[in-house]
Amino acid sequence: MNPRDFLQIAKDLLKIDKPANCRTVFNRSYYAVYNVAVDLLEAAHVAVTRSAEGHEEVKRYLNNCGIQELKEAQQKIVNLSTNRIRADYRLNEKYVEKIENAEMAVRRAEDIINIFDSHSSKSEREKIAKAVNEYKSKIEFASKAP
Repeated sequence: MNPRDFLQIAKDLLKIDKPANCRTVFNRSYYAVYNVAVDLLEAAHVAVTRSAEGHEEVKRYLNNCGIQELKEAQQKIVNLSTNRIRADYRLNEKYVEKIENAEMAVRRAEDIINIFDSHSSKSEREKIAKAVNEYKSKIEFASKAP
């Protein structure tokens, strides 16, 4: 499945201004971005755990991939993730029930996915792999230090 399909579902949900639709837009926008990020990292031969831990790994790997634009995209993912949690678990939160905020989530998701797409070439994936592997090596070394 193409994770971009989640973003299309989010766009379709914007056609009816209802609280549940808006909340679901935040959810689908986040998961579209998350899964495109996983695809990018895995295309760079960076394994991402397929569990809740994978969400944090994606953020860490993008933050340490050596590409400033991807690092900035990671900060935007944090915002999407926070709002997704608000939409899914904080039913008293009204921010995530407003159509204009849901539309903003879709635009942010589109922007992030476009950034990922602009770094999907073989040479970019090689840069990502090198930087993330160096990061992982440093972490592993630091965890073994006395």
